[in-house]
Amino acid sequence: MIDHDAALLSESQLFGDLPAVDRQRIVALCTRKRLPARQVVFYQGEPGREMYIVVSGKLKVSVTSEDGKELSFFILHKNDIFGELALLDGERRSATVTAIGPCELMVLHHADFRRLLKDNPAIGLKLLSVLSGRVRATTALYESSVFIEIPGRLAARLLELADEYGVLTDECILIYLKLSQYELGTLINATRESVNKQLKSWESQGVIELRKGRIFITDPMVLEALV
Repeated sequence: MIDHDAALLSESQLFGDLPAVDRQRIVALCTRKRLPARQVVFYQGEPGREMYIVVSGKLKVSVTSEDGKELSFFILHKNDIFGELALLDGERRSATVTAIGPCELMVLHHADFRRLLKDNPAIGLKLLSVLSGRVRATTALYESSVFIEIPGRLAARLLELADEYGVLTDECILIYLKLSQYELGTLINATRESVNKQLKSWESQGVIELRKGRIFITDPMVLEALV
């Protein structure tokens, strides 16, 4: 199991450049955690004493306003890390992380994480790269929410999901990742009703098909034109 997980870490942006022996050491420090679909790993505002590495499954990172509005920033998948920010600054969790489907995680505790950074300074530089990428993505989401109308935001997000999770089938692109219309709305800062209305409109035009909660893109060029 240690060798298998060390091989998984070799594909990680954060740990991929480490020697195999160091990756094995990290795996030995980690505990395992399995989650069913829709279970929360941690909530925004909680104290943070662990960081996580995704072994399998997908999770969403979101924040909730005081009036209950949810906005999702990222979808995490295999090899991604999360929860590291609270370990760096000692503050509470900046977001809520929820499993989209069944997930398996490796958990690295605070003391081990700090010791790892001390012994391997290169990891700190890699971590800066990871964090800067997330800042850029957050900025892009904010800009699109302000300057782009809902059809353009939804089209862009569907194309991104198709690029990352798309499967070609019967001259369509199936977005294999199953998200509810509410979850799609949180990814583009729109209500479920607005997402439903736009999806139904595109379905009537033959741009997409909706089948059992999944989205098939039949005419991606229409979506590309909106983006």
